[in-house]
Amino acid sequence: MNPDTSFSVASLLLRTVERHPGELALVAGEGRLTYADLGARVTALADAWFAAGVRSGDRVVIYSHTTELAVLAYFASQLLGAVAVPINFRLAPGEVEYIVRDAGARVLVFGARLAANVERLPAPLLQRLLLVSETAACGATALETLIASGGTAVRWQLPQAQDLAALVYTSGTTGRPKGVMHTHANDVAIATNVVMEYSLVPTDRALHICPLYHVGGMQAYFLPHLAVGAANVLHESYAAEATLAAIEAERISTLFAVPTQIVEMLHHPRFAGFDLRSLRMITTGGAAIAEATMERVVREFCPQIFNGYGMTEASLTLLLHPRHALERLGSVGKPTLISRCRLVRDVDAAVLEDTAPDEVGQLIVQGPQVTRGYWNLPEESARRLKNGWLRTGDLFRRDTDGFFHFCGRADDMIVSGGENIYPREVEEVLHRCAGVKEAAVVGLPDPKWGAVVTAFVVRSDGALTAESIDRFFKTSGLIAAFKRPKRVIFVDALPTNPSGKVLKRELVAHHATQEQAA
Repeated sequence: MNPDTSFSVASLLLRTVERHPGELALVAGEGRLTYADLGARVTALADAWFAAGVRSGDRVVIYSHTTELAVLAYFASQLLGAVAVPINFRLAPGEVEYIVRDAGARVLVFGARLAANVERLPAPLLQRLLLVSETAACGATALETLIASGGTAVRWQLPQAQDLAALVYTSGTTGRPKGVMHTHANDVAIATNVVMEYSLVPTDRALHICPLYHVGGMQAYFLPHLAVGAANVLHESYAAEATLAAIEAERISTLFAVPTQIVEMLHHPRFAGFDLRSLRMITTGGAAIAEATMERVVREFCPQIFNGYGMTEASLTLLLHPRHALERLGSVGKPTLISRCRLVRDVDAAVLEDTAPDEVGQLIVQGPQVTRGYWNLPEESARRLKNGWLRTGDLFRRDTDGFFHFCGRADDMIVSGGENIYPREVEEVLHRCAGVKEAAVVGLPDPKWGAVVTAFVVRSDGALTAESIDRFFKTSGLIAAFKRPKRVIFVDALPTNPSGKVLKRELVAHHATQEQAA
């Protein structure tokens, strides 16, 4: 084997199959596969695709819920040196079409539940694609037909470290989705980092409620567990009670859940009735978990919780270990083993100037997990990546002990009456107010102040009022008066993307629509 191929996602799979052939690899519905089974099915699918003309560098769009189909398609792509393009199963046909065209896809793999959406794609586009699904819907070749035709002993050259492994499209909160390029070296670095930081072992059993089209689901969770030979239990989609029941039934030891999911499970009326003692750790990320929630998780859910920060372009950059979970409430920890992090005052300055302790600055990141850029967007790549440093667009402060604290997006900062107000610090206080389940803070336009601090609140107690929230802020002594929310808007739920980040632009847009209608 070429030494360079040792740093590929394909080699991780092949080595695990060799080392742990009889161990449980995958639980999907009623199906259970050992690593030998998984390796055989992935290889047969790759054989069939190779015979059909799929080659190294071809893009394979995977439009599926979290199923065996999604796993097999992903790793067959990796064996061939093709580029996996996993996409959100919630996307509408027009959004799927955009990504298929933007990626220049050769193959479209889609779940049977999404066949109606695929049927709405233009016929000329579908005719150019190799279509694969669980059934022959929309003219697709059925997965089992392909697997049965594989195993022909056709072999190909394994991908090398700097070859593209995946295009992971961003959620498009600031415009059209962008394809973030992940090399095999990137994804092996992410997996290795996670294995070391979380101390994963072959006896772990991971529950996957985070979708596999997301970096937090595949690169930073499924792949690390596969690398050590652990079991992976798939749930097609998340539901609080089903997750709690699966932890009990499957004796799950590791769980990744975004803060909104953790909150929902903690508030579930049957939460206390489930046996969750098998859990040795919970990992969370996507958004900084609220202090009050962290306290409840440690006390009631699982005493070992990792709170991480990362992004599609640089996964698992900062991590707060369980030993600091309570003493450093509100922090997302320190740089992980492979990450270099700086906070700078002005990312556009000719010479970057680091912030002082407790001063807010923008985070820039360097490390082997950092993307090499955006697919077909050289100008955007050059803007975000300079001299090997990724401009994240996220604001943090670093305390005197070196722990990082998330303050919000650079473009979310509120300037009210000439004062800079960071939404995250206001949200932390809101989460300590009795009756608040979830909260998000934005700045809404105001003719006098320029912007006013506005809180969108999901109640856990229907008796909670704006007046009681204001009274809490005035008497708590936790935050300056000028940062107190001037407006409180109660909502049934906060809109989030798949990584758990609240879509504040949707809140602002919805409020503007409501104001116009009033």
